[in-house]
Amino acid sequence: MIPFMTAAAVAGILFGKDLIKTGNTSSKVSSHSDSTTTDSLDEFTIAAVGDLMCHSTQYNFARVEGDSFNFAPCFDYVLPYLQSADLLIGNLETTFAGTGIPYSGYPYFNTPDDYATAVKQIGFDFIVTANNHSNDTGEKGILRTINVLDGLDMPHTGTFTSAGDRDSIRIMEVAGTRIAIVSYTYSTNGLDLTPGKPWLVNYCDSSLIEKDIAASRRSGANLVIVFYHFGNEYERMPSAYQEDFVNHAVASGADIVLGSHPHVLQPAHFYKTNKATLDTGFVAYSLGNFISNQQDEYTDEGVILNLHFLRNNRSGKISLQRVDYVPTWVYKGKNEQKKLHVVFPAFMVNDSTSLPAYITQPYKNEMQSALKNTAETMTKMSDRVYQYKPE
Repeated sequence: MIPFMTAAAVAGILFGKDLIKTGNTSSKVSSHSDSTTTDSLDEFTIAAVGDLMCHSTQYNFARVEGDSFNFAPCFDYVLPYLQSADLLIGNLETTFAGTGIPYSGYPYFNTPDDYATAVKQIGFDFIVTANNHSNDTGEKGILRTINVLDGLDMPHTGTFTSAGDRDSIRIMEVAGTRIAIVSYTYSTNGLDLTPGKPWLVNYCDSSLIEKDIAASRRSGANLVIVFYHFGNEYERMPSAYQEDFVNHAVASGADIVLGSHPHVLQPAHFYKTNKATLDTGFVAYSLGNFISNQQDEYTDEGVILNLHFLRNNRSGKISLQRVDYVPTWVYKGKNEQKKLHVVFPAFMVNDSTSLPAYITQPYKNEMQSALKNTAETMTKMSDRVYQYKPE
């Protein structure tokens, strides 16, 4: 886990948020010196996944008894790949509105708090909360979701408690690198925000995005990540809307652009930056579902995207050295012996002796398809995005 601060804290102006200490990355960040130049170099990795969903089937399968749920086993097989990154980011596509209203899945998500606890336990360092389901349970749900995440010391952005909170850019620090993360959604499914409180959820707005990227730089961010929730559901190629907002983020100075919402994987590629730290940036239009109970084709496929950086501590130069991904596939608890949703690295199908017995041949076929589809999608726009190779 890594130190977190708002941009306001970096600037010495506290918008009601103090520096939150969540540990250090000494065991993850790799440092070495180049003896020919006496440069001190740090290597670090930022990882991201797409939609962390929780349909009613998921929490019903995860129920232990009463109001107690155990979601952690859902991630047992991908745990090493999640925890190897220095900074792990995910999109929380649900709310934690509490037990005052029933738990629910689609179309209005209200998930047990134990889901947030599991997300924290398995290694997520940062959560984005701006998506089309942010307002499913209204203002009270937005604020309680924030409270639940804050109670877990889980940094987040995308939904806010006040105008001042919204204007306080979140900055994470890894290997001496200050990383600003901003997030926006195309919609809240037609559910209007409380009148007079537009700051509750960040919408995709070109002027707001430009303002936030500029504020991130003023607050000392070395890297700026823009996380969009946008695009057309189930479409495997980016829309013109997505391309327009990516281009705007790039023009405004974004180093990295990540996307979610289509619920299927979309291609990724490198780009020439503008007014950014990196010379070469990277966009992933949609990271797909990380976990869900969706049944449509390709919705059980996603990636853990790994962005590997090198920082020269003498010159301050940061470069994106390599991009790779762990292809993922979701088992959806269809047999009576194992009623649980489980995320697997899709390449496990090539070593089937390591798979549990409930992954029968039909599931192996699905996993093999996921492996193939993911490789085709991730290389569609670039030949420099590599599948992670297990040792």
